[in-house]
Amino acid sequence: MNKRSAEEIFKSIKLLGSDDIRSYASMNEAIDVMAEAFSSYSSGHSKVPQRYVSGISGSELDIFFKPAYDKRLDRIAVKILTQKRGGSLGEIPAILGVVLLLDMNTGAILSMIDGAYLTALRTGAASGIATKLLAREDAATIAVFGCGTQGETQLEAICNIRPIKQALLYDININAAEDLKSTMAERLGISIHIEQKLQNLKQADIICTATNSTKPLFSRNDLNCGVHINAIGSYKPEMQELDPHIIDSGILFADSREAVLKESGDLIKPLKDGVFSENIIRGEIGDVINNNVRGRETADDITIFKSVGLGVQDLFIANLIYNKSKGD
Repeated sequence: MNKRSAEEIFKSIKLLGSDDIRSYASMNEAIDVMAEAFSSYSSGHSKVPQRYVSGISGSELDIFFKPAYDKRLDRIAVKILTQKRGGSLGEIPAILGVVLLLDMNTGAILSMIDGAYLTALRTGAASGIATKLLAREDAATIAVFGCGTQGETQLEAICNIRPIKQALLYDININAAEDLKSTMAERLGISIHIEQKLQNLKQADIICTATNSTKPLFSRNDLNCGVHINAIGSYKPEMQELDPHIIDSGILFADSREAVLKESGDLIKPLKDGVFSENIIRGEIGDVINNNVRGRETADDITIFKSVGLGVQDLFIANLIYNKSKGD
C-alpha cells in the first residue's frame, strides 16, 4: 500500500466554521459532553498540560495556547486563541482562534475548527453542567456580567438547565447589553432587563461572570442566600471578579484545582493576603460528577463554580463536532 503524501493528508483536513458547530452540536449536547470532559479530567484519563497565556507588549491582545489529549478518544486538541481585553472592535469579535483536532496515533491533523464560537459554546456548557449540579432546582432569575458572545452562551446554557423567567444584564458597554437583550429575549422567551446598579442583584438565583475585571464586581452584601455563581472570567493573576468574602462564605468548586490556583486572581490574590487557604476548594466539578465530592447541601448555601477553561473541554467538543460531521 502506498503511503499518503503530506499534501494528501493536508487536503483531507476538515474545515468547520461556526455554522457547522451550531449544526452539529446543540447546547444540550454540549452540556452532556462537558460532563464527560470534566469526569475524564478529574478521573485522570485526560491530560491537560498547563496552558500558555501571553500578552503582547503595547497591545490589548492576549494569546492562548492550550493542548489536551485523551488516550481513550485517541485524539489531541490544540487551541490557539487571541482575546482582546478591551472587548470587540466593531464587527470583529473579542475572541478569535482555531482548534486543531489531531489523530493521537498518526499525528495527522483531522480538522480545523472555529475557536471563537467553540470556546463560547463549551464555556457556556461548562456553566450549564455546574448549574445542573449545584444551583437550586427552583432558580428562576439569572444575572449575567459581561454581555459579549460568552454572555450569550452562558444565558442560553442556564436557560436549558433551570426554569429561568428573568435575566439581569450588566456590562460597562451598554450597547453590548442592549445587543444581547435584543438577541436573546425572543429566542428564550424570558423577561430581560439591563441593569447599571447592583440594587436588584439580590433577586438573582444564579450569577454568571464573564468579564476581564481586575476588581470584584459585587460584594457579599449584594447577594441573597442560596445563590449559585459561575465565575468564568479572571483567567490571569491580575484579574479578579469575585469578592474574597463571597468565596470564603460559599462552597467553591473548580474546573481544575491546579489551574485555578496557578492562573486566577480570584484565588491568587486572597491566598496571598491570607484571607483563606487552598483548602477553600471543596473539589473539582468532575469530582461532583463522579460522585466523589458532595455538592450543594442546603437551599441557603452559596455555591461557586470557578473556571479558567481547560483544553479537555475543547478536545471533547471538537471530537463530537468532527465525528458528527463525518456522520459517526
